[in-house]
This record gives sequence, C-alpha cells and structure tokens, in this order.
Amino acid sequence: MFGCRSIVILVPAVMVLLLHLTEEFSNFNLTRRPKLMGEKLPFAAITPKRQRVQDKIIMYHNFFRSIVEPKAGNMLKMKWHNEAANAAQRWADQCRYLKHDDSSGRYIPNYGSCGQNIFIANNRVPWLFAIETWWLERNAFKYGEINFNKSIIGHYTQMVWAATHQLGCGLSECHLMIKRKKEIDEKKQVFYNYVCNYCPIGNRPSRTTRPYKLGNPCSHCKKDCSQRLCLNSCDVVDQWINCKQLYKVHPAWLCRTHTQKGKERAQFCKATCTCSNKIYD
Repeated sequence: MFGCRSIVILVPAVMVLLLHLTEEFSNFNLTRRPKLMGEKLPFAAITPKRQRVQDKIIMYHNFFRSIVEPKAGNMLKMKWHNEAANAAQRWADQCRYLKHDDSSGRYIPNYGSCGQNIFIANNRVPWLFAIETWWLERNAFKYGEINFNKSIIGHYTQMVWAATHQLGCGLSECHLMIKRKKEIDEKKQVFYNYVCNYCPIGNRPSRTTRPYKLGNPCSHCKKDCSQRLCLNSCDVVDQWINCKQLYKVHPAWLCRTHTQKGKERAQFCKATCTCSNKIYD
C-alpha cells in the first residue's frame, strides 16, 4: 500500500546484474537495456524539473494505463502534481538506497499519504525504461487473484490504480559507500535514484489485484473521456475506510448534518459526500 521499489544495475552497453536479486525482482528480464544510457544521456534530458520531462513521464503513464488487460472502465487520466513532485525530489535527494519515504514525507493536502515507486540504476537511463520496468510486472499479475505476491506486482498495480490521477517524480545522482571487510572503500558507487509519488495512494490490501473496474474504456465516464481514459477525477479523498457503507445507510447523517460533529463526519468522508459523479475509489 505504501510503495514499491525496483533496482537494475547497468554498465555501458550491457546489463550484467541485478543487485540483491530477491523474489521481488525474480521476473525481471536481464536482457533488457535502453538504447540510450549512461554518458550518452545528459542528466538535463531526464531531470523531472524540466517541463518537457514531466510531460513525457505523464504521457508514458497514461499510455500504459490506457492499454491494460483486461480492459478498465474507470481508469483516470493522470496529471502532473507539483507538490507530489517536490516530495519525490526531496526523497530522491536523500539517496536512501531502496528505502521508502515515510507516510508524513509523502503527505499531500487533500490526498493524504501518497503511493511511491522507486527505481535505481548505476547509469542514467530514460524515464521510459524505469516506468516500463514497473509496467512489465503485469506479466506476473492476474486480475482478481486471491493468492498473490504483492512484492512482484506492486509497482504495476500502483501505476494502474484507477483512482490515482496525480503524479510527481524526482531524480537524483547518488553516491553509495561500499564496505569491504569492515572497511569503507574510498571509491564511491554512483547510482541514480528515480522516485515517483502517486496520489491518491493505491494498492489497498483488500483489493490489490483489482486496481480498476472491468469494462470497456471510459464505460464509467462516457461523457468525460479522453484517449480511453476518464477525466472525472475527485480532488479529495475519504479518510475513513467505511464512508461508502455509511453513506448507503445514513446519507444525510454522514454528509448533511449541520452540527459540529456532522461537519466533522462530512470532512472525514469528503470524497463520498462531494464526488458522487466522480471516480475516487
């Protein structure tokens, strides 16, 4: 629910190793490598601080979200979120090797703690390569499967979580001190830390393998659709997990009681109370 991480180690022209190869990366294709990487790829060409790079990151995510199988009827179109990007960049700059930011570091007003995907490599690679690496976990994904391993599909399910519609990413060049025989090697290992924050958060434990609703593209937003993706997003989230259930039984009590406690309830279930014709869950 909180985030996923992936790592690929590259050398010029050839991918040779996955560091700390565990079950999380067991389905990774070691023969994959980008056409442009390393010194041939300037940092300026991949820093998300540039508008052009932001546009590409959004374009890649929306493209992949539009072609999921089985098809999604309620997949929202993603947009760039500056605060989420700033949070992602702050964490990328920390250079914490395959560590996720805590929930407070990923907190964004109106959305709460956002989801997070991490990718690291020892050479600069295009964002498309990092994002596609997360996307390729779809090969281990089966919609609705009860017995699943989140560690090998978590990047993918966060990428295609239907209600997630705000995205911000960061990238930093980092240096890792290598320990050898209880001594610190003077030579530092360079790695590049790719971080994306997804708001609102996906990967709910109760339905990780049901990240979207099945149906023809835009079947849940027929009047508000663009390029097979829905546009009717909600800019707030519910803070209680049972808001929908409460609304079904006591809609007025939950959303339209003008006492102090009534107003507090409506705030805790703000999406349910204000986004009836929008996609928020």
